[in-house]
Amino acid sequence: MALIALFAISVSLPAIAVNPSAVEASVSAADVDGDAQSLNVAAGPVVAFERDGFTVTVPPEPASYTETASDGSWASLTASQLSDVGWALPVLGRISSPFGPRPNKPVDGVGLYHNGTDIAASCGQPVFAATTGIVVEAGAQGSYGNWVLLDHGEGIETGYAHNSRVLVVPGQQVVAGEVIAFVGSTGASSGCHVHFETRIDGERINAEPFMSERGASLD
Repeated sequence: MALIALFAISVSLPAIAVNPSAVEASVSAADVDGDAQSLNVAAGPVVAFERDGFTVTVPPEPASYTETASDGSWASLTASQLSDVGWALPVLGRISSPFGPRPNKPVDGVGLYHNGTDIAASCGQPVFAATTGIVVEAGAQGSYGNWVLLDHGEGIETGYAHNSRVLVVPGQQVVAGEVIAFVGSTGASSGCHVHFETRIDGERINAEPFMSERGASLD
């Protein structure tokens, strides 16, 4: 009777091999008049380890927009992020309270008629100038908290309330998409957001159709 020998062969392979790479992100401001800002973020060191004779390099987790700007070096929007007629969203977020009458007062110190559009966003996010203009008001102002008012000429003004910090001063010229403040919850506010106002000849109007007509829909 012949004997059959059985041999067990074991082969070990790595589950995955990743080529080493470095990650670098760069955001540049639009090339416009005024002080352009830029933000360059270099990722932290990659992590390498050995497995079955293979070197596996794991890139770091990308930092959030807030983390990368912890030193205050926020970047303004680029020209490609503006509308065709040079307008920008005041903040990246969602509408939490529209313009017009509201059923109740969310906090003390405000009225039942809402004269602006509230855009919810995380505290610390950048607030952008909706378009080129001159800073008329900047600083603490009652229920508005830390407030910025911009004059864009031809009777048009935009306002930005409840900021945690204001980066501009009265008389300063700003360009569309420039960072003018950081989102906060100062003044009569129930949470982190921007109270955004649009005014024509001093009269507050609904910002939603106004901005949509200029290619920067708040929706």
